[in-house]
Amino acid sequence: MGFELVSGVEVVNELPVIYLRKYKLVVLADTHIGFEEEMAEKGIYIPRFQKRRLMKIFEEVFNTVDVDSVVIAGDFKHKFNGLGRIERVELKDVIGYVLSRVSKLTVVRGNHDNYLSILTHKFKFDIVDNLVIDEFLIIHGHTDLPNDLNVKYVIIGHEHPVITLRDSLGSIGRFQCFLIGDLINRLKLITLPAVGAYQTGSKVTLSRDTYLSPILKNSTLLESLKPVIVDEDVGILELPTLKDLYDLMG
Repeated sequence: MGFELVSGVEVVNELPVIYLRKYKLVVLADTHIGFEEEMAEKGIYIPRFQKRRLMKIFEEVFNTVDVDSVVIAGDFKHKFNGLGRIERVELKDVIGYVLSRVSKLTVVRGNHDNYLSILTHKFKFDIVDNLVIDEFLIIHGHTDLPNDLNVKYVIIGHEHPVITLRDSLGSIGRFQCFLIGDLINRLKLITLPAVGAYQTGSKVTLSRDTYLSPILKNSTLLESLKPVIVDEDVGILELPTLKDLYDLMG
């Protein structure tokens, strides 16, 4: 059994991926396939390994837990204004691989997922604005919470959370993390780290102005947020709440 974030939801190994064991369901977010292509169009050339990293993560997940379905909680792709040539090829490779290993793939629409529906003509997968599975609501997080929620947990991406810590010597460590905390309507929030290698993230602080998601800005009790670092070198590290971390946060 992996590290449990909340009841029934665990981290897969030391990956930015969660597993809802009861449903044999894997959730991840912000893969941003196509990012390198868009940077190249702007004259910025960076190594192309977003797809390779994602495929490696999927392979490790499928070899670790029993998975029936995969949910990508938004920003599967990167380009806003179309479907890039390389982006299209890489998305096809990823979708084809995932559907060869599981029975269902669902993409919860993010703000970057324009034109993704073009690929539903070739592959059988769903694109939805939100997904409710019993007590869980999965949304991307770039819009406010829906009204009249009848769930217990809200799972979002979009934020790409990263926490910076300093020790007594003043050295800095910067780590991607999950954020677990309370919403003002007494629901529990699970914020996912970004899977994309170049999506370095929003700094975790006690200031609402630093957050991208309106859910974190407007509907979260920030002092209740508990970062859970997930890192290939340090492993999984559960930290105290932001209220208790104040003096250590860079």
